[in-house]
Amino acid sequence: AEQDFAEIQNILEHRMNDKIEIIVYTDLTDLKQSNIGSEETFVNTGGQTKIVGNKIFIHFDGNHQNLRRDIRAGVAEAYLNAMLFGSNLQEIVQNAVLMNLPDWFKLGLASYVGEEWSTEVDNQLRDIFIHEQYDSFDKFAEENPKLAGHSMWYFISQNYGKSTVANLLYLTRINRSIESGFLYVLGSTHSKTTESWASYFQQRYEREAEQMKKPEVEAMKVKNRRKIPLSQLKVSPDGKKVVYVSNEIGKYKVYLQDVATGDRQVILKGGYRTPFQATDYNYPLIAWNPNNQQIAIVYEKRDILKYLTYDITNKKSETDELSTQFQRVYSMDFINSTNLVFSAGVRGYSDLYIYKPPSRQTERLTNDFYDDLDPVLVKLRNRKGILFASNRQDTLLVSAKMDTILPVGNFDLFYYDLEERSKKLFRVTDTPLSNERNPMAIDSTWYTYRGDKSGVFNRYSGYLEEVIDYYEQVIL
Repeated sequence: AEQDFAEIQNILEHRMNDKIEIIVYTDLTDLKQSNIGSEETFVNTGGQTKIVGNKIFIHFDGNHQNLRRDIRAGVAEAYLNAMLFGSNLQEIVQNAVLMNLPDWFKLGLASYVGEEWSTEVDNQLRDIFIHEQYDSFDKFAEENPKLAGHSMWYFISQNYGKSTVANLLYLTRINRSIESGFLYVLGSTHSKTTESWASYFQQRYEREAEQMKKPEVEAMKVKNRRKIPLSQLKVSPDGKKVVYVSNEIGKYKVYLQDVATGDRQVILKGGYRTPFQATDYNYPLIAWNPNNQQIAIVYEKRDILKYLTYDITNKKSETDELSTQFQRVYSMDFINSTNLVFSAGVRGYSDLYIYKPPSRQTERLTNDFYDDLDPVLVKLRNRKGILFASNRQDTLLVSAKMDTILPVGNFDLFYYDLEERSKKLFRVTDTPLSNERNPMAIDSTWYTYRGDKSGVFNRYSGYLEEVIDYYEQVIL
């Protein structure tokens, strides 16, 4: 937070004398169970960081980039609350009555300060401009206040200069009117500015679409009339079945579907619809056993991690509890018919572990403060290894404790040899300005991953080969 504090002050051109308290929880479940503050503290209105006075409530999801973004957004929102509504009760009540700001104004500005722009935000906005039609910015902002506000503040900073953000915020506060602020600072009314905003992004995405090429594949049909978010899609080893999760604001179902016929069945369901709290899309996690007959599912019930094995032949399942050392499992994959590799959080750090369900024993592969995510098994002829995403700077596996600087660098792909079990990783990609995530093995040579080096999420392919390094046979 210290390294971003001065930048946030410069963006908003505001100072605070009061101390800001940042409370970080190990995961989203712990955050939702907290009883600090009023009930409104944990109401989910767009997924923004939770604020009570000068207290900021955030959780760690295994990625320090997201943690830094949430801290910045929380500090910005605390600044905005003090700037727009005052710091004592009398000022808060008086300004709340006189200043009626729409949700997009504050939520979008906090999100913009947290991260000026990102591939994820750009991707969300592109999908809306291409696939959904809104009559006006106000209608769009009513349904998506955070995204609409973020894109508006970004548009203003790109077309009128970054200093305009603070000027617009100041005059809006003085005149207690958004319309007056837009007119005095931008020289146009709010409605004219929103029209320019729509034209700016429409032309931008149309130009991008001309340079893009859609994959020539046929989409798999999935019944989803209510457009419930779907995640964790995993294809069976023989390619004939898929398993995925639907999550309706907390109530989830795990479906097993036949690719050819489209027939599906529910193999697990749980949770409750909770529109007043943030939805946890991390669980359930799914992995196919290489034997093609079993599906492993990790889910959470009353803050206890469960490990379920479902047999697709006899349609029976067995459930056991995971080791209590795991605070959260972020992703997983089988390395053989018995054992799995986890990316899991232990004592606030995300590392790689080999988990052995029959004995509930674990073997730690990495032990440092870097983020190790998305592990998958890859094979090169008769050699097995783990391909994963990490923001580590070095390839040596040494125990390291965090100092005052968070590991907030971009993610590259690394390879860990399961045959040699050496203390050295092999860097597969090296792109300081972009992220590589979610690798997937295709065959004994090729793999794919998701990258954003073009500014748009795309699937890239790569291959592994054997080379000679210091007179030893290794894989790169």
